[in-house]
Amino acid sequence: MPTPYQTVAKAALMNWNGLSEEEATKKINTESVNELESQVYALNSMKHAVVGLAKQVNLSEEETLEFFEAVVNGPETASIFVTVAKKSENLTEQQQLNILSIIHDGWVQDNSNEKTFQKKVQREQLRQYAPVELIGWNEVRSDLLFLTPILNSIGVSVNEETLEESYHQRVEAYLKEQKINSEEDMTTSIAQGSLFYPALPSELEERLKPVAEVATTQIITNWQEKDPESLNILNQRKDTLTATSKK
Repeated sequence: MPTPYQTVAKAALMNWNGLSEEEATKKINTESVNELESQVYALNSMKHAVVGLAKQVNLSEEETLEFFEAVVNGPETASIFVTVAKKSENLTEQQQLNILSIIHDGWVQDNSNEKTFQKKVQREQLRQYAPVELIGWNEVRSDLLFLTPILNSIGVSVNEETLEESYHQRVEAYLKEQKINSEEDMTTSIAQGSLFYPALPSELEERLKPVAEVATTQIITNWQEKDPESLNILNQRKDTLTATSKK
C-alpha cells in the first residue's frame, strides 16, 4: 500500500506532470521522497493538512510529528494511525473545512514572495490570496488532493457533495459576519490586509492592498465561471440590502 504522500505524489504526477498511471506508479515505487518532491512539491501542503487535523482533534506535538512522519514514510502499520483514527472518529465536515482553510492559509504564507506574487499578477490569480471563503469551491476542492489521502489513512471518508454544501453555508455565514454585501464591500475588506485576513504575511499584505479591486474582480469572475453558488449568495445579500433600503 502506498503511503498518503505517495498517493498524493502519484495523483500530482498524473494531473500536473502529464504522466500515465503506469509511469506515475513506477516513479512512486522506485524514487525517494526527495526525488518525488522535486517534481510534485506536495510536502508543505501535506504538513499544513496534518497540523490542521492535529488542531481539530487535539493531537499532542509528539503525536503530530509522529503522524506526519508516518504519512510521508509509512509504514501503514504504524500505531500512530490507530491513535489518530480513534481521535478523529467524529470529525465533522466543518472540521474538514477548517483543515482545508489551514492548508490554504499555509499556501498563502509559503507563496508570499515577490516572484510568486508577480506570477499571480500575470496569471490573473490574485484571488488565491483571499481567505478560503472567497477563493471558490473549485480552489478549495483542489486542496482535497492533499487532505483526502490523509483522512483515508485514518478511516475518515470525504463526501465532496455534502462538503461543498457545508462550504457554501460557511461562505454565507462569512459574508454576513464580515458585512460583505457588494463587490465594493469586498474590495474595502481586502484593502484592510491582515486586519481582514490575518494569515497574510506583512510583505504580501503591502503588495496586495493597492490591487484590492483587481483581486475582487478576479474573485467575482472565478465565481461566475466556476462557483455560481457563491456568487448567488452574494447577489442574495445585495437584493436583501436593496429591498431593506427601499422600505
